[in-house]
Amino acid sequence: MHSEYDLRKQKGNDGMISDLRAALQGTLIYGLLMTGCGLVGDTTRPRDVERTSEVVFQTVADGLAGYVAIDSLEWVPFLPLPLSNGTFEIAGGFAAVFRNSGPDSVGVRYDLRFFDDEETLVDAFIPFGQPVVLASGQRRVVQGEFILRTGDLYQTEHLAHMQLVARVRNPEE
Repeated sequence: MHSEYDLRKQKGNDGMISDLRAALQGTLIYGLLMTGCGLVGDTTRPRDVERTSEVVFQTVADGLAGYVAIDSLEWVPFLPLPLSNGTFEIAGGFAAVFRNSGPDSVGVRYDLRFFDDEETLVDAFIPFGQPVVLASGQRRVVQGEFILRTGDLYQTEHLAHMQLVARVRNPEE
């Protein structure tokens, strides 16, 4: 006969024990994946590839030159995932600070272009939420996620440079 402390035969606690067991197993598997697969660090970059970024103003409408500044540009790619068609998908996040130092409101449209360490274009991405409209003197942190796709394994391992290409216009345009 089983004792009253034997968890296998107690009634009413079966759901709680199975939930606890599932949570512990999930935590254990997650921990093993994080440490065993290298997800704790920046896994898309070999140690000798330095990540850089730059802002390029592609077009600026007449009368708006010098109004907009974009700085503090940061980006982080995550682990590349192989797709069924032989390509790789890299998701990641980015953030930048947009500032309007002019007396008029402006609208900024931008796209993100990603390059490998040999300066070859990997992919381009157009984020949602555009245009970014800035009132006079306004500062705004713009952040979001990106998704890149490439068929070249080398490019996933040597992703090195992000370019934010901006177009400044009047907000009505």
